[in-house]
Amino acid sequence: MLYRRRVIPPRLVELWGLSERQAEALARKESCDCSGCGSKLRARRLADVLLDLYPVAGRRADDLRSWARSPEAGDLRIAEINRIDGVHEALEDLARFHPSEYVSNVRPGTHVAGVRHESLMGLTYEDDRFDLVLTSETLEHVPDLAVALAEIRRVLVPGGRHVFTAPVSPDVARTFPRARVAGDGDGSVEDLAPPIKHPGGDVGYHVFTELGRDFPEVLERAGFQTEVRFGPVSDDDLAQVYVGRKPG
Repeated sequence: MLYRRRVIPPRLVELWGLSERQAEALARKESCDCSGCGSKLRARRLADVLLDLYPVAGRRADDLRSWARSPEAGDLRIAEINRIDGVHEALEDLARFHPSEYVSNVRPGTHVAGVRHESLMGLTYEDDRFDLVLTSETLEHVPDLAVALAEIRRVLVPGGRHVFTAPVSPDVARTFPRARVAGDGDGSVEDLAPPIKHPGGDVGYHVFTELGRDFPEVLERAGFQTEVRFGPVSDDDLAQVYVGRKPG
């Protein structure tokens, strides 16, 4: 596994106020690349959780690619909201796998360069459509976290799961909004706290919500039965995987 400390820009460390231990933990999350498939630690942990949750013939599959060839995987209706490298390639041949990307200024539900566009501010899928929704490092970039969680819950069948990663800060007790879309209709962003963007700190995608240690409680209030795998979040490990199950 290839650990790359430089994958985390110094400006992000500065603006986010990360300690050296936290910066190293974030670098592990975003690197430790697999020598076989190139996937990051967070993608491999997400895959590990899928193998735990969805056994094949009563046993845990050895890896995600072999799991994806099983009848059990083929029966699942899966939505991937924004590509998760390593996971996407393993699942892309499944007939009931529905990947999508967010493309600004494009109507949700349309296709751009052969890829479906979807927005967590308003998914175009019908209610109770999917058994499994996958996201990774996406929720913090949605202008309204509550809307995003409600949309994911809406498209899940009762008993369906949202399995995902998200950047939770061990130094932040309570989740809070960092920014919002201004009300003037032009799509401009109004900062409510010192701005942070991913991946560069001051370059990239706005962080609209700072996720704190209470994040599992936020998920519970949004109607999910919540598990934290590889947790809890700490200065030495920021690569948790969250499982939100829709009751039913």
